[in-house]
Amino acid sequence: MLYNIIFFLSSMFFYFVGIVCYGIYVYQQRQSFFEYSRQWFAVAVLTGLFFLIVRYREQGYLPLVSLFEITFFFAWLLSGVYILFIKEGAGKVIQSIALCIFNGIFIWDLFLDKISHPLNPLLNSFWLGIHVPSVILSYSAFGLSFAISIYYIIAEKKGKPVSQLEALNANLILFGTVLLGFGIVTGSIWAHSAWGRYWSWDPKETWALITFIIYSLAVVLRKVFRIKPFWQAVVSVVGFLAMLITFFGVSLFMASHHAYR
Repeated sequence: MLYNIIFFLSSMFFYFVGIVCYGIYVYQQRQSFFEYSRQWFAVAVLTGLFFLIVRYREQGYLPLVSLFEITFFFAWLLSGVYILFIKEGAGKVIQSIALCIFNGIFIWDLFLDKISHPLNPLLNSFWLGIHVPSVILSYSAFGLSFAISIYYIIAEKKGKPVSQLEALNANLILFGTVLLGFGIVTGSIWAHSAWGRYWSWDPKETWALITFIIYSLAVVLRKVFRIKPFWQAVVSVVGFLAMLITFFGVSLFMASHHAYR
């Protein structure tokens, strides 16, 4: 237990250093500090990977079960997506929103229960390592798409050129939608083996389906009906709000088979 917490706290420290570097970049316009922040975030992501590996070895099952584990995994993946896709030339609105999302979750994680609990026998399945990562990775893509969409909407209203973001946002939405659909299908198969039914209209299932429908609509409207990227960005924002209800709202405020400890 001690070693995985050491890696967790170390990762949090490196994220904090990255945030400080980013703050210097924004307020003092020192371009080199943007790369410094990305480098510290990369170190934090690597340390977070060690945390996940050590926690898995210590508790004997994938650390994707408790609220602490699942929220850390989400923020960790989003920070990795941020490092891969966000460059210095991207709008500060995009950078700041993405940073606020994953660092806000990390700060929250500092106050969550970090104790490892015995694994529920129903969760002792190889589907845990397939269903959960695919869904959370889709959420990470949606999180970055949300940041881009907010920037896109603001820029469009101000008449600024943002055409370079159209393809990235569309691809993130498509990628996230496919992964979420895959996660829903694998979750249904897992539910059948665990509870004897593929679908029960559990709040988590219902809101996951609503989120999938919204993002699928964004894909279809753009790919088939050729709506303007501005409106796809609007739909993406709505989808992200539905995703927040799916991920956080159900877990914290609704009775569900999928509620995290």
